[in-house]
Amino acid sequence: MQTLERLNRALLATYRWHQPLFLAGLAVLGTIDLAFFDGWGTFWVMLSWGMVFGIHFMVFRAQTVDERWVAERTIFDVQRPWDTGHIQEIRKSPFGKSIYRTELGRVDEQGRPVSRRKNPPTERS
Repeated sequence: MQTLERLNRALLATYRWHQPLFLAGLAVLGTIDLAFFDGWGTFWVMLSWGMVFGIHFMVFRAQTVDERWVAERTIFDVQRPWDTGHIQEIRKSPFGKSIYRTELGRVDEQGRPVSRRKNPPTERS
């Protein structure tokens, strides 16, 4: 267990210098790529380093969550939902005129989907 704690402390301590080093390294590799290669010479190095940095970021972020961050996320995600208009529209009219209930995205006055074709098929009686 002590080994994991030491590894965790090392990951947390090294993240602050890993971030600017990563960004500077990508800039240098991109410059080398443009200057000497055909645009793909350092791709795998960048991709591999990006994955390592992504894992490092996730470990850092998971270990540095505090009460302030939780309160901010709660306000942002739970108490301020702004994208609920489509849900209310479907609740009001689950099978009726709603731009959210058709594949084409538009309906006419009777609630039928509007076709984008120039000559829509006519109804036969």
